[in-house]
Amino acid sequence: MSRFLATNLTLLMILVGVFGTENHLSAQRLPSAMLSEHHQIQLRVSPQVELISILQSIGNYPEILPFLVSAQEFSYRQRALEHFGPFSGHAAVKMFDRLSAQPRKLNFNAPSYIMLFTNQVLQLRNDIELDEFVLNRIDGQDSLLVFLDLLKDFVEVSGFSDFFSQNEKYYFQTIDQAKDQIGDFNFIRELEDFYGQSQHSYHIVLVSLYPALGFGNSLLRHDGKREIYNVMGAGSIKEDIPFFGDEIHFRYMIRHEFSHPFVNPLTEMHRDKIMPYSENFESLPENARQHVCGEWEECINEFIIRAITTWLARQECESLGDWAYQREKSRGVPYLDELLEKIDAYQNNRKQYPTLQEYYPELLKIFMNPNH
Repeated sequence: MSRFLATNLTLLMILVGVFGTENHLSAQRLPSAMLSEHHQIQLRVSPQVELISILQSIGNYPEILPFLVSAQEFSYRQRALEHFGPFSGHAAVKMFDRLSAQPRKLNFNAPSYIMLFTNQVLQLRNDIELDEFVLNRIDGQDSLLVFLDLLKDFVEVSGFSDFFSQNEKYYFQTIDQAKDQIGDFNFIRELEDFYGQSQHSYHIVLVSLYPALGFGNSLLRHDGKREIYNVMGAGSIKEDIPFFGDEIHFRYMIRHEFSHPFVNPLTEMHRDKIMPYSENFESLPENARQHVCGEWEECINEFIIRAITTWLARQECESLGDWAYQREKSRGVPYLDELLEKIDAYQNNRKQYPTLQEYYPELLKIFMNPNH
């Protein structure tokens, strides 16, 4: 074979490989998210998160963690189960089942979190920092890449993109209903004023196949700001459409879940100071340990955020503040009164403490008291 012919055959093989890869990726491209913006909040149905919620619904997840999957009867859930049920034996579902069955692995907020790392062709985004803690819950980045390859095949063989597109009208109905309940209050201005810090963007991801829960996830961009997400499910069904909550519920969920990306990094910055007091976890009310948080650092985040959201509710109106206070007390949240006093002091000294980051060591003193 001549050198010219060999060279051109090699070039042809490369071109076929390149275009073949592009065609393959095109076949796996997910539809665009359904979204609507409301007072700086993007309400959306994300195809990536919807995809993982379907895997959670058709595999073993409902048997292992039934309180994390919707069991309500409505037409969309029935359509999803009928369409995707025959693919419950797919390798992507099997891998998800294996990882989600392990404690602190691919369960609770982790499934939706890893999907936020991905773009429309289920590749990892290159404009964000991947969270190592979340990656560890799927056994590292290599394991995540294997899972994403399996998901691409699941998308193709199951016809996921067609299913998502066929339900576009339904998804917008859920978005419109949620938007009606949020009201006209500007939560983003309130939160950024309180924390003294702005973020890149804010998103509520509505997931029909999740029950009444919320996951506060965030993605750190290369410019240091975060994309903040509240991934939430529905508490009931109204006229065959998931009802994600009334105005009071949305006020609580937005303030709470959007606060995690502000507060959690601050606690992490001071981990070396708070961990010596982790033995205090055992003295926390049992109700709080069972239903609010499962470990010391997580409890600090939860207690501080619940105090902040209570304080914010009090600023809006007395009755809403009383409701929020009693809600947290009923869940066994300790230190609530002490934290509220500290927050008052922070707000009264904003010239000295322009952001919560400067004041945060004062809040942590409550948890570092050996008498607690």
